[in-house]
Amino acid sequence: MRSANHDRARTALVTGAGSGIGASFAHALARQGRHVIAVGRNRARLEALAREIDAEVLVADLLDEHDLGVVEQRVRDGVDILVNNAGYTTYGSFPELEVEHELGQLILHAAVPLRLCHAAAGSMPSGGRIINIASLAGIAAAPRLAAYGASKAALISLSESLHHELRPAGITVTCVCAGYTRTELQARAGVDASALPRSLWHEPEFVAEQALRASDRGRALVYPGRLTALTGALMRHLPRSLARQAAARTYAMVTPLDSGAHAAS
Repeated sequence: MRSANHDRARTALVTGAGSGIGASFAHALARQGRHVIAVGRNRARLEALAREIDAEVLVADLLDEHDLGVVEQRVRDGVDILVNNAGYTTYGSFPELEVEHELGQLILHAAVPLRLCHAAAGSMPSGGRIINIASLAGIAAAPRLAAYGASKAALISLSESLHHELRPAGITVTCVCAGYTRTELQARAGVDASALPRSLWHEPEFVAEQALRASDRGRALVYPGRLTALTGALMRHLPRSLARQAAARTYAMVTPLDSGAHAAS
């Protein structure tokens, strides 16, 4: 595991780095020769990742005020790439879901990236990049994923605004509107999404690769994959009533593994 003595102009911090898209970002950035700061809650997973790519481990629960403050300071200490990826979802009838889990998504997907973006904007050098992982669920209504969709919509809006605002400082902000990705998110949420067509799915490595490429090109938004991009365009341009109906039909193909609603992180 690397020490803190590193080139701040070649340092990337990735939240939610223990698995899925976050781990794929960590591997891709390490291959670029960057010092990777891997942030997550699961120490064992982060340390396993560190053995693979020689990353710096920062164990933190971003819903904990103290831990978030530590990560904010680590960003201010110097990174040139920030990847806001940490997240979770719930699934089910809104009145039956635990309100704490619903509020947690709004904090983790919107408030936490806002604070880390703020820390980066005041310290990141020209040429720096911020990558925020959102979702197609933030483009239109997301029945039975209401809080998740709302939180990702907020992240998309924040990202587009900051893309324009920080550009004069030489900082690029890219928002990734990912579609269905083969990670642990669905299993941890206690749902079965196997009924969704295989053509809708992407591997986390593909999403990370597409995101980094879009960031390199200075793009504000990226929809990884052609079908994801087509879906995003349709959802943005359809009348809102039709977009809601289309989203509801898609999410109805996702079913709970049991009668309870679960949170994932």
